[in-house]
Amino acid sequence: MLEGKTKIIRPGATPGEVILETKDDLTGGDAAKLETIEGIAVHKTTQTRNVFRLLESRGIATAFIRPHDERSIVCHQCRMLPLELVIRRYAWGSFLKREPELVSNRESPHRFDELYLETFHKHTAVLPPLVDEAVQMDEGDARSKFLHDGVWEEGVYTDPLVQVDNGTWTLYSAKDPLEGSAPLMETEALLTREEMEDLQSQIMGPTFSAIEEAWSKIATVDGAVALVDMKIEVGYRELDGRLVVADVVDNDSWRIWPGADPTKQLDKQCFREDHPLSEVAENYELVAALTEQF
Repeated sequence: MLEGKTKIIRPGATPGEVILETKDDLTGGDAAKLETIEGIAVHKTTQTRNVFRLLESRGIATAFIRPHDERSIVCHQCRMLPLELVIRRYAWGSFLKREPELVSNRESPHRFDELYLETFHKHTAVLPPLVDEAVQMDEGDARSKFLHDGVWEEGVYTDPLVQVDNGTWTLYSAKDPLEGSAPLMETEALLTREEMEDLQSQIMGPTFSAIEEAWSKIATVDGAVALVDMKIEVGYRELDGRLVVADVVDNDSWRIWPGADPTKQLDKQCFREDHPLSEVAENYELVAALTEQF
């Protein structure tokens, strides 16, 4: 059994299958903030189930096999890549920290005509003088060593941005302007340039487009729902070695704005901004109901 911040993975009844159970927990601030909201796991599991069914219906391969119970699903066992793949339709959130010259605000959010794709490494970069030389480590290990009273020590960079240059993967801070910034360190390339291009064109783009179209057909009192951005994870399916969308896709994974209005957010951002937990729970329940229309 493997237990993370918000999920538990158990062996399934059949070899090559696992049971992925969602916990009633939400995290924010690079995992520095943690709250338990009773019943939210059911809403998140409903969202993931509906998203994966949509993707499968569009011919996009996933790890999803079938529902298990109201808070867990049965999935193919996968060898996960330690990457967060982010697809953006609007410039928002941490993107504006990396590209501060781009104007995008609540009155006029910047919309990309072509999807903007980014890759982040899930292993935390830790720099001297905390260590003798720059190193990557599992976020859980980094949290136990360098997170104190909800604050990371200077020199710790969670989910660093991956930039590929002549086949070399270089890591940069995800929260500082990219232009003019010194790289944090180089790291092992987990995919070739061709594999990365295939991942972007065959999985990242089609996944976003399918979900964006589904949300655009959902009517609310504020208008159709705009998919602002989203993150996915991928892994090699043990069944056939195919790279597929894995883990979960739920309200923690995207930004969604009814009527394309940033003030009408229904996603995890309301939790990050310290809205009442009752409001957060209501939003997650509403989004679960809306995804039933996918």
